[in-house]
Amino acid sequence: MISEDSKDFITSIARCMDVIRAFDSENAEMTPADVAAKTNLTRATARRILLTLNTLGYVASDGKWFRLSPKILDLGFSYLTSMKVGQVIQPIINTAGNKVGETCAISVIEGTDSISVALSAIDRYDRVSYFPGTRFPAYVSAAGRAIMAEYDAEKIDSLLKQTKLQRFTEKTITSKPLLKKELDKIKQQGFACVDSELEIGLFTLAVPVRNDLDKVVAAVTFGGNVARINNKNIKKKFLPDLQKVAREIGQLLPDRHHIM
Repeated sequence: MISEDSKDFITSIARCMDVIRAFDSENAEMTPADVAAKTNLTRATARRILLTLNTLGYVASDGKWFRLSPKILDLGFSYLTSMKVGQVIQPIINTAGNKVGETCAISVIEGTDSISVALSAIDRYDRVSYFPGTRFPAYVSAAGRAIMAEYDAEKIDSLLKQTKLQRFTEKTITSKPLLKKELDKIKQQGFACVDSELEIGLFTLAVPVRNDLDKVVAAVTFGGNVARINNKNIKKKFLPDLQKVAREIGQLLPDRHHIM
């Protein structure tokens, strides 16, 4: 990895990435001025980047407002295909999800967030409605905690220093000492549970995925309504299947094929 002041660092590409990341659910459509304000770029620079992305097909525009186009998904698809998620991992999590009747997902940590790489499709009206690319703060997701629990103390402190512990529900852990205590517990027991901390009524169970060098490279999760998946039935009904999924995926991901 190079520093931003290195002669090999291409600033224009970094700015382009900043513009793409500026769009989110609350800012689905923006003017060049809006993008400039979010990215700390000049309005002229933001406009040039948006027009370039528009020409390439990654951004759509009516002349004033800009929004990401479906083609932007090609960037994520390139990642998924390079990791053989569709060919190798997707069938595994689909089988697991269908067996237990809950959404099964595989996630990684990027920065301070947990990001879903792939999810199973469950035919249930109240299934977890996430999609590949959905991200949550790592500290409040089961997958994020399962991975964080494997970090050393210095790395945990570094991540938490960059994270604002937001309260999503009345059950969300927002104390760093309590969170570290929870991570210690997760490391000892080998799995993470998050009960209504991110969303009331949502229970998620996650276990780490280890490659053939015993390095944690991701986490797999079962998520569903707390009435069906909860602390009372996870060890007997859900945990064995989730641990099996983690082992199967881990065996397919030697060190040279990181998910993260």
